[in-house]
Amino acid sequence: MLAQRLCSSCSSSPVWPRQHLLLLRRGSSTARIVCGASSPKQPTPGSSRGSSTSESEPAYAYSDPVNQFLGQFLPSNRAAKDELVGVDFDQPKLSGRSIQEMAQLVEAGLSKSQWFVTGEVDPRLFSDSFAFKDESVATTGIKAYATGVRKLFDQATSKVELVTVEPQPADQAIVVTWRLEGRVNLPFKPKIKAYVVTTTLGVDPGTGLINSQVDEFSVPGWDLLLSTLLGEGFGAKPAPPVEELRAAAAAAAGSTAAAAVKNAGR
Repeated sequence: MLAQRLCSSCSSSPVWPRQHLLLLRRGSSTARIVCGASSPKQPTPGSSRGSSTSESEPAYAYSDPVNQFLGQFLPSNRAAKDELVGVDFDQPKLSGRSIQEMAQLVEAGLSKSQWFVTGEVDPRLFSDSFAFKDESVATTGIKAYATGVRKLFDQATSKVELVTVEPQPADQAIVVTWRLEGRVNLPFKPKIKAYVVTTTLGVDPGTGLINSQVDEFSVPGWDLLLSTLLGEGFGAKPAPPVEELRAAAAAAAGSTAAAAVKNAGR
């Protein structure tokens, strides 16, 4: 799943809910990541380009051959699964929760296990129909997603730093903004330039479970790829420390609230 961080090829797809088109939020405004290539199609269960067709093997659909090639140098699916042996993917689901309750569970879970980089997900929160998509790869099933991120990130150095977790009831979504830094599990362990990820978790209105995830990045994928291979001096500057990001988010939220109060008084 190297492609989910290192290549830019994002476009909207009719299989994804409307809220996934509105992702990178700054205060009251919303910015889109604009990418040039075609987005990856959803993998057919049990099959994948570059993946085993065995039922036990996760299926990943890559948007380009470069990322598919680099993925061959990541640890094996079996190694990642062995590291996730403590995750019970057969736990009963926590159905029927409100989006606000689910947002609290997501924030607590990410604060504890940082599953965006460790793969140590809370399977109780995810629908059996869960699907993941980012700029260059797509997969279905929470176990395939967890295996992919476990393979991708060096566990000794990679970390998730939460900025905001926002329930969006009108869009049936939870939007998580977070800072990522660390290294990739390629043989030479290249360092990832710190950047901000906006993750939109789509929520099934019938069950209240998370049925989709779309990741968007604060810098273009080509920038991430080249700066990872050539060093942080290339391209955009790394994201500032998470304390600055949280302060900026709080200030933006305060400004939005103040404007709403002012408008309500007119």
